[in-house]
Amino acid sequence: MFRITIVLFVLLLVAIAAIGYLIGRPSDGSSGITSTKQEINIHHSVREVLPASEFVSLHYRYSSLIKDASSIELFGFSVPGTEKRMLAMIDGTVKLGIYCQDITIDTSRTDTLFIKLPPIKIISNELHPESAEVYDERDGLFNKYRAKDQFALEAKLKADTELNIRANREIIMQARGATESAFKTLLLNLSTLDTIPVVFRWN
Repeated sequence: MFRITIVLFVLLLVAIAAIGYLIGRPSDGSSGITSTKQEINIHHSVREVLPASEFVSLHYRYSSLIKDASSIELFGFSVPGTEKRMLAMIDGTVKLGIYCQDITIDTSRTDTLFIKLPPIKIISNELHPESAEVYDERDGLFNKYRAKDQFALEAKLKADTELNIRANREIIMQARGATESAFKTLLLNLSTLDTIPVVFRWN
């Protein structure tokens, strides 16, 4: 009788374990481990498709006026013969985009892919010397324009331009739209995203 009781107890444990396995098993026949691996593969594939470094989404061309008038002062008065002035127009190009290492992907959702993009940055700002048109340039007898003066004027021009661009919401929104459009095109190459909507969010 004791042996029969032990055998029945063992059979009961086996039956409970089998029922637990069937209940915990996904209805489509796939295991939870496979599903988790698939989710990880989707997020990893997205990261592989996106650019790894900076991404330029917008080229903004501009023309700016370089205007300067200065002289050497002594005791608050301009020294005669040191007045110099310059008036010129020059073109430049600002490249706007994002630093892709700051992109984050929300891995907590499986029904929608949320990609958080960093703020639009000025990647570069270049002046084109070949486009320069000088309308007036006069050196002072004892105060001539030198290379360092030119560099200083160009640096100020670029700083003013960048300040204006950062305050221009329309340009920033154009760069955002161009970034999203380019990334959507890249993600179209992933067959795993055929049924998963992609949502971009901006910091």
